[in-house]
Amino acid sequence: MLIKFSKNPVLAAFGVFYYHKLNISLFILVALGAWYLHDYLGYTNLALPILPVSILGGALAIFLGFRNNSAYDRWWEARKIWGGIVNSSRSYSMEITTFFGVKGNEEHGEEEINRMIKELVYLEIAWFYSLANHLRGIKDYTYIDKYLPDGLKDALGSIKNFPQKLIQEMGKRTKLALDKEIINDFQHIEINRILTELYNLQGRAERIKFTVFPYYYNFFTRLFLWVFVCILPFSLVEMMDLGVVPTSLAISFIFYILDQSGQVTEDPFENRAADTPMTTICRNIEIDLLQHLDEKDIPEPILPERTRFYGTYIR
Repeated sequence: MLIKFSKNPVLAAFGVFYYHKLNISLFILVALGAWYLHDYLGYTNLALPILPVSILGGALAIFLGFRNNSAYDRWWEARKIWGGIVNSSRSYSMEITTFFGVKGNEEHGEEEINRMIKELVYLEIAWFYSLANHLRGIKDYTYIDKYLPDGLKDALGSIKNFPQKLIQEMGKRTKLALDKEIINDFQHIEINRILTELYNLQGRAERIKFTVFPYYYNFFTRLFLWVFVCILPFSLVEMMDLGVVPTSLAISFIFYILDQSGQVTEDPFENRAADTPMTTICRNIEIDLLQHLDEKDIPEPILPERTRFYGTYIR
């Protein structure tokens, strides 16, 4: 998530133009071409009336506004989902570490109960990290190896939806604790309620990830954008002469950036600067859950990273 631009406005502006230099060059070339044909070669009949172009610009703004609103809704829902994952994960860990051991200490022993608590909390840590990888299409589970029991490590390559498997495993182990009378029926129901909520949160995230944004919105928005960019200079060149170049560039760039912001926002799980910072969120939950276990070897939070032009963002 982008949290700030460079404090130097010149450097920040240069960074924006640098990353979009190809399209900016195209806007300039189109405007120069219109000026060259109209003023230098004398093709004055190429000048267009401003009214139809203005109407096209208005239609384009409607398309961009609708698409960007829909894209923002997806982005904001993704952030709310991960906020729910933070809360549910903390609640799950709190209940595991406080519910277990109410009954059965004499029969099973404190060491066995502590082992079960640790395994269940470790499975939760493995779950949200694996969910982040699942949403990003990453198959590398190296980091969570230390949190997985041996049986699940061996099955990593054969399971299609590994986060779902981890929730199922947590449910099985909770049921085992009930059978051993380490927790009671009420506590088992409460823990299962949170596991069901984790299932729901995963399903909502997968709905965003695997629901394709309607293609025709992107296609026609981009088509109208480039039609508008190409004809805009021809509607301005007669009244502005060479001034058509900066004017057309400014207007075209505004519409282009609006289009790009919608494209970037509509899929919030691609590990880009504007996306949901799942890695950072996972690390923060991991720290909280390890502290619930009173462990000493706790990783550091992930700090914002510097961009090439001194903006900062969170992964």
